[in-house]
Amino acid sequence: MGTTTSGVVTQAALKAIADRWRDRYGAERVLVYGSVARGTPTEHSDIDLLVVAPTGERFYERMGSALAVVRDISLGLPLAPIVVTPEELSARLARGDQFIQEIIETGVEL
Repeated sequence: MGTTTSGVVTQAALKAIADRWRDRYGAERVLVYGSVARGTPTEHSDIDLLVVAPTGERFYERMGSALAVVRDISLGLPLAPIVVTPEELSARLARGDQFIQEIIETGVEL
């Protein structure tokens, strides 16, 4: 489940992940970026995701928490979420963080 016969991650599978994060983790935005968003993943790719969610967790604790919420959904490629709070997102954009800016500009909102 979650991939096409060619191994490409489907939009529906990604939406299932995003919906779960919205329902159980309070995510306000979820964007996929990188090779999966461009439609060029390989067998060595991971699924790069930016998750914007209000949380009191430390930055490095958030990935584990976000992954725990979707542990039972398999997409055939590992998930690599970056979780930021709305305030952190705003601050990073205001500072001109090119990495975050590129995700916002080229990522696909789920």
